[in-house]
Amino acid sequence: METVQSLIRVAPSTQNLADLRKELYDLAQENEIPVPLTRRMVIAIDEAVSNVIEHGSPTGAGEIEVAIGFTSECITATITDEGLAFDPSKARTEVETRKFPKRGFGLYLIHLIVDSIEYERTSCGKNVLTLRKAVL
Repeated sequence: METVQSLIRVAPSTQNLADLRKELYDLAQENEIPVPLTRRMVIAIDEAVSNVIEHGSPTGAGEIEVAIGFTSECITATITDEGLAFDPSKARTEVETRKFPKRGFGLYLIHLIVDSIEYERTSCGKNVLTLRKAVL
């Protein structure tokens, strides 16, 4: 099945997250993705990008790219940044209770929502995080 793909560039600031979420919602609706699935994927992508902004780009330098692809079977989001290396693909089965109730849910939520998470640190110093979710 043909993949419809879009690229969204985000400056590393939490002020840009609302625009990112809106653009993701609009793209999902254009591709006839069910609303409940759209909501979950937007949360997962937002959490991943928020982590890049907060932990991976503490100086606010660089740009974050979110490539989102849709097929009738799957949604794939690939988030690329030049921040600090961090592999979020290891399963998170518990919330960080030390930070409860304000923080520590992000990776846990991502792992609950998506079907697969892949991480790569490229030879040119980029983080590439790929999130996949089946369209039911």
